[in-house]
Amino acid sequence: MSAVEHFTTQAVPPQRRHLFWRDIVAEAFPGMTAIAPEGIRADLARWYLGPVGLARARSARAQVRREGNRDGHNLLLHLQRRGRLTMLHGDAAVSGGMGDILVADDSRPYAIDISDANECLILQVPAALLGDGIGLGTLHGRLLPGQDPHVAFLNHMLLGLWDQRAMLGDVDDGVGSLLVDATRLVCRQQRSAPFVAVGTETPVAYALRHLGDPELGTASLCAATGLSPRAVQKAFLRETGLTPTAFITDRRLMRAAELLVAEPGRSVTDIAFALGFNDAAFFSRCFRRRFGTSPREWRCRGARPS
Repeated sequence: MSAVEHFTTQAVPPQRRHLFWRDIVAEAFPGMTAIAPEGIRADLARWYLGPVGLARARSARAQVRREGNRDGHNLLLHLQRRGRLTMLHGDAAVSGGMGDILVADDSRPYAIDISDANECLILQVPAALLGDGIGLGTLHGRLLPGQDPHVAFLNHMLLGLWDQRAMLGDVDDGVGSLLVDATRLVCRQQRSAPFVAVGTETPVAYALRHLGDPELGTASLCAATGLSPRAVQKAFLRETGLTPTAFITDRRLMRAAELLVAEPGRSVTDIAFALGFNDAAFFSRCFRRRFGTSPREWRCRGARPS
């Protein structure tokens, strides 16, 4: 069993924190990219029990995206302790709160939208250890509700291990095998359970899938979900702490920040229009307010080795 490793943005100058956090996330979870604002407050602690990894991530509002892990194949279970996670994969979106578990297959693409004041435990289990009988292909993007007794059992194990980690220095690596067994139990049970999607799709999840629609707003959200304007507003405040307009603008800007670095040959105007902005100058003003720098400066700084 390894010692617990700790990483925090607090020791880094504010203007470089987003770059530091991006590097930490990429090293801890191969194939993953973190999109976060300058000055982000975030920390990661990780622990290995044999081949199984257990990490705790605490973060302000951000997003992570993965195109696929080419260095291995793991199943990741995200146990939510505070805030909410919304996972997008293909055309689907699912959101989980405290006590719920979101499942991701790191060989497949997905994105996770992270709420403010977020805390999550991440269990990383090599897929090869789970065997062939659990239906890995059907688990990606699953929400395992915290009230399910099998999920609650795994939650209890993970929380107990993490909260007592300082007292467990002599625990045998065989504990990792117990976590594999518990994960296999939960996955087999979920294979026959109906796919969980709260309602059909929450207003927040719908917004995340339609950021490129310039008409996206309260009216279109009401039309898509069948909810009243007041219900849509309450859903956004409950899940994100923001109004629909503020949340949509914030997520468009965060996606733009990622694309500016990932696609250096693409013009700033093209990125802005692809994300639902109708005016390049307005986009640049919003971007500077959000990140403290212009889109072009962000592109140069983000592409520079950190």
